[in-house]
Amino acid sequence: MSLLMMRGAILAQGGDTGPPVDIGAVWQLDTTRRPAGYTLSNGNRTAVNISGGSDYRGWVPTAKAILPTDGRRYWEVLCAPGAATFDGYMGVVAAALREEFNAGLNPITLGSIGWRGTGALWSSATTTAQQSLTGLPTFGANDVLMFVLDPSLGRLWIGKNGIWRDDPVSGVATWTAGGSAAFYPQVHGRNLGDGGTIRSLPSQFSYPVPPGVTALGYLEPDLRVFDAAAFLEIGWDRGLSIAGASLWISRGGGPHLTAADAALFLEHGGGRGATWTQANIYIEVELP
Repeated sequence: MSLLMMRGAILAQGGDTGPPVDIGAVWQLDTTRRPAGYTLSNGNRTAVNISGGSDYRGWVPTAKAILPTDGRRYWEVLCAPGAATFDGYMGVVAAALREEFNAGLNPITLGSIGWRGTGALWSSATTTAQQSLTGLPTFGANDVLMFVLDPSLGRLWIGKNGIWRDDPVSGVATWTAGGSAAFYPQVHGRNLGDGGTIRSLPSQFSYPVPPGVTALGYLEPDLRVFDAAAFLEIGWDRGLSIAGASLWISRGGGPHLTAADAALFLEHGGGRGATWTQANIYIEVELP
């Protein structure tokens, strides 16, 4: 890595806060599980009931699943410019209900959780629909819905337009449905013009991801810096002296790294008359 690149990388780590950085991939709705009444658009992130009519009980799940080991995930749904109050459900469908997307069943049974636009929450572990909560915020045209899911226990927190109904950092979940092999966020437009756009990355969000939660589309990076690294570069344009050296130190990561994990390399530059004063020292650390 050149000195310029090294300085740029270090300054980027300690610089001012910039725009949200997307580490991951955009989630799309499942094109193979789209009931005929919906039109998908916006890179398959938006589903709107165009021809399904009223009381349409088909819905569109995401193509990817939230697995029990994925940790708590945050996403948003931007409601379509349909009715002022939607009659349909937004939330997650459990793996057991996924294949019923076009069977005329609302997305609220077999371990699924549906927040209804009329201000109720429906969820049932069986095939029988059950209204579990009332008095929730209503939602409709152009509202931004906020969700956090803990997939290990099927716990769901909900919010609207920047206000959480229950605090996903320190509060009890709005509803707990229990575990599932997988959960799929879904979009439901029960009446003509209703539906929404799923948002999965920070650059798409209207509101910040809660602390301790990751964006729906987040993927683990291939490389992380776990402990300190020191870089020493010596300028070769003048006689060597301590004044010609640049020292860069970056610290971070966990305490589990020890000297036993490090390898030391000495590289001599110049001709055969090179001395220790012309050496560059590199420390390379094996990441766990």
